[in-house]
Amino acid sequence: MNWQHLQAIVWLRWRLMANQWRRAGTLNAVLLTVFTAILIIAVVPLFFGSLVGGIFVVPKLQPAHLMYTLDGLVIGFLFFWMIGLITELQRTEPLSLLKFLHLPISVNGAFLINYLASLVRVALVLFLPIWLGICLAIVWVKGPLSLLALPALAAFVLMVTAVTYQFQGWLASMMTNPRRRRTVVVGVTMGFVLLSQTPNLLNLMGFWKSNQTKNQLVAQTQEMTDLQQKLERGEITLEEHQRRFDELQQNQKQARQIADRESLVRVETIVLLANRILPIGWFPQGVMATAEGNPWPSVWGSLGMTLIGALSLRRAYRTTVRMYVGGFSNAQPTSTTPAAAQASATQDSTAQASTGPRPKAGLLEWRIPRVSEPVSAVALATLQGILRSPEAKMMLLTMIVMCGVTGGALMQISKQIPELARPLVAFGALFFVMFGIMQLMSNQFGFDREGYRVYVLSAARRRDILLGKNLAFAAITLLLAVFLLTIVQVFVRLRIDHLVAIVPNYISLFLLDCLLANVCSIYAPLYIAPGTFKPANPKFKTIALQMVIFMVFIPLVPIPTLIPLGVEALARYLEWPAYLPIFLVLSLVECALIIWLYGRLLDWQGDLLQQREQKILEVVTNK
Repeated sequence: MNWQHLQAIVWLRWRLMANQWRRAGTLNAVLLTVFTAILIIAVVPLFFGSLVGGIFVVPKLQPAHLMYTLDGLVIGFLFFWMIGLITELQRTEPLSLLKFLHLPISVNGAFLINYLASLVRVALVLFLPIWLGICLAIVWVKGPLSLLALPALAAFVLMVTAVTYQFQGWLASMMTNPRRRRTVVVGVTMGFVLLSQTPNLLNLMGFWKSNQTKNQLVAQTQEMTDLQQKLERGEITLEEHQRRFDELQQNQKQARQIADRESLVRVETIVLLANRILPIGWFPQGVMATAEGNPWPSVWGSLGMTLIGALSLRRAYRTTVRMYVGGFSNAQPTSTTPAAAQASATQDSTAQASTGPRPKAGLLEWRIPRVSEPVSAVALATLQGILRSPEAKMMLLTMIVMCGVTGGALMQISKQIPELARPLVAFGALFFVMFGIMQLMSNQFGFDREGYRVYVLSAARRRDILLGKNLAFAAITLLLAVFLLTIVQVFVRLRIDHLVAIVPNYISLFLLDCLLANVCSIYAPLYIAPGTFKPANPKFKTIALQMVIFMVFIPLVPIPTLIPLGVEALARYLEWPAYLPIFLVLSLVECALIIWLYGRLLDWQGDLLQQREQKILEVVTNK
């Protein structure tokens, strides 16, 4: 490819980006320009702040501390980089190589431009100047041998971006099959969630503590319990109890200090081993080695990361070209003629219909009792779409994983929670369920996409459509709420009247969130690209309204539902009898009032949907 061809490709890439900004609206183009300018300007203070801060701090740090600092930056960068990867799993090609295959030019230049365009992400723009500043500060303090940190940094960036680009290309080839696409999206997202929760799970399991330390802490806790029981039985005096209690506290404090030192040594050993084995740790380890006067770990690490990056780019290029020339086609030759195949299929279906068992009714053939037929149809259709949607599967599976993490945390603190505060734990778990599902609920029609036309053309009352949508989410949130409430009851042990009161309390919270989600879905719909949570060409007003609802109104929704528990806490403060079920009675009364309010406001929201359904149709169908 000559220089003129490369110039033309660069100009084409710029023109496509400008057109994309212009189609999103003038306000969006202005805001994106301002955001880009702010991001570019932020690079300067980040670089010089890291440089100046490093010059003053690096002389006070040991080489191992430099490695730990860079390890933390690498982990933070990879976390935000992976979030960007999750939002756009399948790689998008700004310059489609399919167009260049018909031109008398090489596609290498277009592939290179696409790869370089993939580097422009917020995570890399923010972290790269920090790394550069720290590396130059190390060079200033430690001497010219530390210049080897710069090629190591470049090799690290090449390795991460190239492997990511190859991974996205592989996913693009895998997603040519729509059924496989759903599995890939859910699997990758779940892998990221589990990976991000690994440190928390290890901490809950006490991975950083040795077995001897765990046994000592358990034995000391048992001694404290036995001492308290002896005092209650009158076997020891209060003075003897206080003396032994002070001794046990002193021994426990010393044991904790020893355990902390052992844990620190164990963590340092594991981190050093991980830096030697994992490629993402070769850059920090090389910086530590050069600070100690040993250049070879940095040299070999740079060569290894460069080799990984080069091989990944080569593999990504070959995969991309193969995908565009039909190398991943699912079509398979067959010797059977279409007429014969159709006749055979007809005979098989006839035989099965005459001899086989009658098929079971599908989900869409069910009927929800006590609601009208349109409400039942909308609810079941929405539920079926959610269960099939990879986006919904990602969110639901993520919440299930977080439920397990929450259960592990409750195991550690369950004995320290006062009785009156335990309903707050259950309420917090239910609010966690509602907050997690609100991303789907607040854009109910956006995930329907072309299917929203059915609602526009139907004769069903718009109130019934909203009610059916809410019932579909009620089925999902109910299962998650029961699961979390069971975990809370197992580890926290709520009083029976408090446990029963949580049920109407949850119904009140759900209905209030439904009212808020309906308004958000009507006034701020977003078109969501299939297989992702990423809005396509969103307008600033819509994004701003979504942010206001999530940051202002959703945190305010639980306040009315906490009033019954607050009244019981006040009664307990005034020394009313503790056995009075104030929380339960007030929760039932409040739930009845909110159900009445929900029915009245749903009629008004149905009229709003009738007025704005054409605008919603334009957005969710991406027209």
